Amino acid sequence: MRVPGVPVRILAAASVLALGLVGLVVREGMARANGQEVVLPITGYDPRELLTGHYVQFQIRSEYPGGAPCPPGHDAATPGDGWVALTRRGDHHEATGAAASQAAALKLGEVAVRGGMECHARPAPEATWVMLHLGVDRLHADQTQAEAIQELLRAPAGGAGRGYAIISVGADGRARLKGLAAGGRRVDLLWF
Repeated sequence: MRVPGVPVRILAAASVLALGLVGLVVREGMARANGQEVVLPITGYDPRELLTGHYVQFQIRSEYPGGAPCPPGHDAATPGDGWVALTRRGDHHEATGAAASQAAALKLGEVAVRGGMECHARPAPEATWVMLHLGVDRLHADQTQAEAIQELLRAPAGGAGRGYAIISVGADGRARLKGLAAGGRRVDLLWF
């Protein structure tokens, strides 16, 4: 027995779903374009996840001289409900503190972004590491481009392999990846 109108319902449902997906991509693209751009230092690593496609995996990590103290509030901000304060230092931004609210984070830095911070303070001469957890940690790209960027990020720190994540911080405080810069080259995410 054939129910009349079933193909029309299927087409209508598919159309609604397609329009919803396009709307989501456009909304995220507008939020990425209208957000405040920050540049954060990153290091690359090889996670060996073969089934997720070609991508560059990275950590947002700043390195400070040994004995440097951790930023204030580094243990207060958790990735789910915390805020990280960022301040421009030369050509990039660095974490200058963390807090439980956006208003408190803005007292510690110029930009507040949702996320968490992890600090590993070590005595001199070892470096102190500050790692940020902002919900962005990979860039999907074609295989050749992903492998080239990954090689640049694996180069020794302080050399030509220094990499940066270009992030847009929206009005909602959410971090959205705009692209990566490594070895003097910038790779931007382009949806259209």
